[in-house]
Amino acid sequence: MTLDFINLNKSPKQFFDILPADWQRIIVPEWDAYKKTSAIYVLKDEHEIVAGGIVFSNNHPEMSDFEKSFQYLYQEGYLYIGYLWVIPQKRNQQLASKWLAKLKEENKNQKYWLTIEEESLSYFYKKNGFKLLKESTNSAYKEWLLTYNP
Repeated sequence: MTLDFINLNKSPKQFFDILPADWQRIIVPEWDAYKKTSAIYVLKDEHEIVAGGIVFSNNHPEMSDFEKSFQYLYQEGYLYIGYLWVIPQKRNQQLASKWLAKLKEENKNQKYWLTIEEESLSYFYKKNGFKLLKESTNSAYKEWLLTYNP
């Protein structure tokens, strides 16, 4: 498998098409407002997009109150990683880890932050160099904020 790491800002629909429908409903209508301050990166195997994500440098769609309380991270030079997705038929091949590695390789000194809504994902991100910064106190809607600082 030969993977190419590509910026897909010029043709974002290719990335949006692989996302689950509920994610598409959030990002697609809002993309025009974010495209100037965001970058879509994908992993392509031959001509097929197998994984991808969006890096935001200034806010992102549907920010929770928990996330809003950490907007200061943008001023501290952090970029937000969102919509990280691997197509179902290519799961369990470490493609999300490879995507993160390529992103970090592309921008060696860049700091990143993200939130997760499933605690089980924290193991994956910690394995990829992220550290837990904060857990939300909202018991009805739990979130965990993780950061990467090279």
